[in-house]
Amino acid sequence: MKKFLLTITLCFLATTLFANGANEQESSEKVNLDVWAVKAAEVPIETESLENWEKVEDLTNVKLNWQLISTQVKDEQFNLIMTSGNLPDVMAFYEGKKGFSSVNKFGSQGAFLPLEDLIEENAPNLKKVILDDPKVKEALVAADGHIYYIPMLSALNAARGWFIRYDWLDAVGMDVPTTTDELYDVLVAFRDKDPNKNGIKDEIPMVFRRRGDDAFYNLGALAYAFDADPSWVVRDGKVEYGPAEEQYKDYLAYIAKLYSEKLIDQEVLTRAGNPRSDLFGKNVAGCIHDWFASTASLNDTLNSEIPGFNLRHMAPPLATASKPFTRIQMSKVRGDGGWSISYSNPDPVATIKMMDFLFSPEGSRLVNFGVEGDTYTMENGQPVYTSKITNNPERGFHESLVTNGLQWKIGLQQDIEYEKQFANEIATEARIDYMDNYIVEEFPTLSFTEDERMIIDDKFSQIKLYTAEMTAKALVGGIKPSQYDQVFSKLNTMGLKEVQAVYQAAYDRKYNK
Repeated sequence: MKKFLLTITLCFLATTLFANGANEQESSEKVNLDVWAVKAAEVPIETESLENWEKVEDLTNVKLNWQLISTQVKDEQFNLIMTSGNLPDVMAFYEGKKGFSSVNKFGSQGAFLPLEDLIEENAPNLKKVILDDPKVKEALVAADGHIYYIPMLSALNAARGWFIRYDWLDAVGMDVPTTTDELYDVLVAFRDKDPNKNGIKDEIPMVFRRRGDDAFYNLGALAYAFDADPSWVVRDGKVEYGPAEEQYKDYLAYIAKLYSEKLIDQEVLTRAGNPRSDLFGKNVAGCIHDWFASTASLNDTLNSEIPGFNLRHMAPPLATASKPFTRIQMSKVRGDGGWSISYSNPDPVATIKMMDFLFSPEGSRLVNFGVEGDTYTMENGQPVYTSKITNNPERGFHESLVTNGLQWKIGLQQDIEYEKQFANEIATEARIDYMDNYIVEEFPTLSFTEDERMIIDDKFSQIKLYTAEMTAKALVGGIKPSQYDQVFSKLNTMGLKEVQAVYQAAYDRKYNK
């Protein structure tokens, strides 16, 4: 840590000289940059033979020396590097839901360069998408007022939604449910009326996929029906912790009722593998909340095996909320991709210009689609991936993208045409409907001071764990509705008010100025 703190003043001086044109003589030699980046997929990648990145290097006069790190060790490796103080020139590190809190933390200590002046003076594309877009800028600004990373920007904000078997609805003679009461009635019919017509009571009316250890990654979407929230939420400028609110208990009572009557998969907390493909593939699942594109694609893969299979989206069910809505979306500023310029970078201007190029039409095409004739062709004026990507016998679609240098977890603007490559008409229709009618503002990205982060790390990790444990216990009937008040009042003794005050202060710095 001391190494970069001691040299940061010199680095700022060098950056200023570059920005002011002190180094007016252009070098014909490429600027060598060591880049540390987290892999976008756990597959071997030959970085020396990626044609798209060779073109990026030629067009920006840099040489990128990649060190690609497995996601399994990224946190450990990042911390080791930061402890040593010997940073590579560029670092592409992310923390998922925590976004770039560690980058902001170390940036404020001098490890990474503030980028706003570099962008203003040298990067017109980045200026347009970051500095001139208030929402993006607000999401990136650290607690000290600086921007320390160039993010990955998503093309679409519709990510996940509700799907139901329309062929099963026809089989039981019911309409698409719009309320939680109607959904309950439909699920009962799915359970009792043999919609798969095999003469066996084997239907699992509602199934959910986990994400890692998070069993409520999709199941939590039912909370919005009650105007509840499974995490942080802003109400009239005040930050609230959803599970501590009264309406969260209504959500718990509802999912507990569904579970007790075997309307939700009885193995939802423990089922391994991919219950979506497994259970829909066995023709026993009726309803799910999941990703639009991959869920809608089941219509393509299962229709030949299950005659009449028809899985389509439905609106978020409504209970006591004023209207159907969801806060689940793909944030424009993604928490799983971006990169920063280290304090010891030999040429910050050349580096930011390279990063800026990736947001130009030509650069964006190279990192989204690659090289024409190799990984994509033009059809009707739009890029379409070739069979090298879509029909690789050795790799799936995503892995093929990554091994060919595409869609890496770096600072880039995802092309909407990329999103369309793996979305059929059913998925596209669902996304448009959700974007137009149901998606509301999500909880914003906040930046915390080091002291605030210590409070969050110390107290909120235990609060989240306790919330998850009690929510799971309520689901399976281990806690009765009459006990909810007593159980969740413990959150205050665990320091919730202190954590809430931290979140409120961070929110006020950005939005209640």
